[in-house]
Amino acid sequence: MNARWLFTVVLLAVLVVPLVACRPNGTSAPPSELNLDRLQDSIPTAGPNWFDDITQASGIAHTYRNGEDTADHLSILESLGGGIGLIDYDRDGLMDVFIPGGGIFTGADKRTISGWPCKLYRNLGQMRFQDVTAQVGLEGLADGKPWFYSHAAAVADVDRDGWPDLLVTGWERIALFRNVPVDPQNPSKGRRFEDVSQKAGLAQGIQWATSAAWGDLDGDGYPDLYVCQYVDWSWQNNPKCDYDGKTPDVCPPKRFSGLQHKVYRNNGDGTFTDQTATAGLLPGGKEASKGLGVLIVDLDSDRKPDIYVCNDTVDQFLYMNVSTPGQLRFKEQGMASGSARDDKGWPNGSMGVDAGDYERSGKPAIWVTNYENELHALYRNECRPGQALFTFQTHRSGVAALGQTYVGWGTGFIDFDLDGWEDLFVANGHAIRYPTGKSKRRQKPVLMRNNKGRFEAITPLLGSFGQTEHLARGAAFGDLDNDGRVDIVVSRMNEPVAVLHNIAPLQHWLGVELLGKQNACTVGARLVLTADGQTQTRFRKGGGSYCSSNDPRLVFGLGQADRATLTIHWPDGAISTHPDLAVDRYHRIEQPAR
Repeated sequence: MNARWLFTVVLLAVLVVPLVACRPNGTSAPPSELNLDRLQDSIPTAGPNWFDDITQASGIAHTYRNGEDTADHLSILESLGGGIGLIDYDRDGLMDVFIPGGGIFTGADKRTISGWPCKLYRNLGQMRFQDVTAQVGLEGLADGKPWFYSHAAAVADVDRDGWPDLLVTGWERIALFRNVPVDPQNPSKGRRFEDVSQKAGLAQGIQWATSAAWGDLDGDGYPDLYVCQYVDWSWQNNPKCDYDGKTPDVCPPKRFSGLQHKVYRNNGDGTFTDQTATAGLLPGGKEASKGLGVLIVDLDSDRKPDIYVCNDTVDQFLYMNVSTPGQLRFKEQGMASGSARDDKGWPNGSMGVDAGDYERSGKPAIWVTNYENELHALYRNECRPGQALFTFQTHRSGVAALGQTYVGWGTGFIDFDLDGWEDLFVANGHAIRYPTGKSKRRQKPVLMRNNKGRFEAITPLLGSFGQTEHLARGAAFGDLDNDGRVDIVVSRMNEPVAVLHNIAPLQHWLGVELLGKQNACTVGARLVLTADGQTQTRFRKGGGSYCSSNDPRLVFGLGQADRATLTIHWPDGAISTHPDLAVDRYHRIEQPAR
């Protein structure tokens, strides 16, 4: 029996074996005896590696700290980790890397929650980076205040001045940094970041912020802000937990109540209005709203970007956008649409999220990474005008063959090998300190190749990074050296950030940078490319992955095609067509006037 036939037999077995899932009371069924995540290492992977771990040579040398080395609290705060923000802050055409730092515990009782420094690394080209944190003013907050315990980075041109700004989230705070010139009279002196959180109205009202996403939700061109909040943990609400009856460990989210998320309207004058109370967001509670991942994308092609939220052990949120100018309004459709739970009707422990057209239907399917003993969720988009509808496709797509021993976090739909089909990457690592059974705290990542709508695991092609186990969390995706191949930056807890250089065999490609009219936000745009009679669709998204912000440019793999035609459906309803585009380069395309 050859390896390919063995894989097919095992995959068929998965489709008929009863699935295990997280139960409403927080208990879970034992893992399947069929440990398919180990099988992936034996799947034939012809050809050279797709990635090279260049962390040591890159110049990026920063570690996210969760504080476990400074105190043995076993608090749930220590479990979340952080993400990565890709941002071309100096607009030199090269994506720079921002890294949230996490935090530590200080004070006599080790109960003072302190931030660990965040870092910004400038891209020098040729996959080399330089620490510029001090010179751009990101050593701390306004008035010399130190960093708070941080988790996520979210990037957008908040004030529409043509320069990307930066939001950082974390424990009891979010901070907005405006990208400004060092010397307004002499732009050649470079850029710096100014903490404008207080002025913007974002410096209060946060208990525990995780992922955040930007997108123009009311159609005025300015990016609005959605912020996930997690649970009501505190030192006063810090129960003792174990999973084997004797070993103290981090408590599960089921022991806490979820916090209500936040949505802020961008007023266009540098300030924001908290419209959470009137926007239709669901409240927090014991069985609701434990947010970890968020994505903004137009799911039903009505030119209004919608919001999908990953919640931990409770129902996902699907907020269909019914906003009007000046007023953010949403209709929650998670359960009604089939995207709130798995195919067995159970809510999952969900962390990472993305959307992509994995089967070339022209619509964005939703992808969610889940906890161990659960399947990752792939929801096929079958939305129709006025009706949000999704079907669970994890089995049919081949994703179920990965098994259920991973705890998945940062993730993304990316065409890594430029063959025209979007592949999947997942960063893994356990959420608790002492996993039971066969589970491990450190886990290998997963790379899945998209073979015309069906996925197969090819993790060995990640090279050395795929052969080792990590305590990974966020992952950001971007073309760091502008060669058309998308690279990956992975945040790991208590070990250095990893930089994975994409070295897959090069095929033809076409990259697109969207420039909104008067620097308007382009989240919600849909791009349709035709080459050699084949059609691909990409979507301009806000948020995604886990606690991370990706390269805003969109890359199409073309295989052997050497010409392409691109049609862009802009958020304001404009449609522009760009025939006979040259390949193997980026095109900066401006939104047409209406």
